[in-house]
Amino acid sequence: MSLTLPIIPTNWLMGVLAFSVVLLLPTIIYFSGHTALRRYPKLFNAWHWLFGVYLVYVIITGVHTLLMG
Repeated sequence: MSLTLPIIPTNWLMGVLAFSVVLLLPTIIYFSGHTALRRYPKLFNAWHWLFGVYLVYVIITGVHTLLMG
């Protein structure tokens, strides 16, 4: 049991890093593009669609990983 304890925080920290790369970093990019494209309505809507498709992809990939992994 004591040999597995050092592995647990590493896996947990890697999970936090993966979470930040997959969800937080694109959110920061989204909000910066959101403010930059506010003056251009068609690009503004396309930006929302692109981010929505990305989120759906992440959710489907996550569910697939949970069910098949």
